[in-house]
Amino acid sequence: MAKQYTKNLIKREFLKLADKKSLKNITIAELAERCEINRNTFYYHYDDIYMLVKEILSDEIKKVDEEFNATYSWEESLLHAVSFILDNKKATQNIYKSIDKKDSDEYLNKICEAVMKKYIENECHIKNISAKDRDKTIIVNFYSAALVGLLDQWIQDGMQNSPDEMIFRVGKLFDGNIERSLRKSEELSD
Repeated sequence: MAKQYTKNLIKREFLKLADKKSLKNITIAELAERCEINRNTFYYHYDDIYMLVKEILSDEIKKVDEEFNATYSWEESLLHAVSFILDNKKATQNIYKSIDKKDSDEYLNKICEAVMKKYIENECHIKNISAKDRDKTIIVNFYSAALVGLLDQWIQDGMQNSPDEMIFRVGKLFDGNIERSLRKSEELSD
């Protein structure tokens, strides 16, 4: 319990620092001081700042998976999934600028993929659609890639606008396409 408390404290204080400065300007000593721990305690939990960032992002991906609500549209699910980004805009931008593009894309992809996979499985279940697994994977990958591109651009543009408008606009533009694609899968031969 004390271990989890300390890790949560480190994460919380790190996000406060990341809200003010880039990762390269955050030192372990400064973070340890803010947490009122010594540097060895930090190193007991994490090898470095980047390992801490990866764990924070991994925790958020787990939350997306655990908190999926079958009554939400994919748009509502995605907005719920990116709530961490919205709640930590400045920290997200600083993290985003400091980590490898591959890692940020992987994070966004995992979020979008988790949302779309659960949404598509739920759609098939509720609407009794027997889409082929490989087609469901194609649909998940297609929508995930598109959404990652949109979110990536939004973050790069400084997150000036709320993503609600963009995400719901995409939903309106492509309304019904997911269900049509899943139904089309039933008709296609292997």
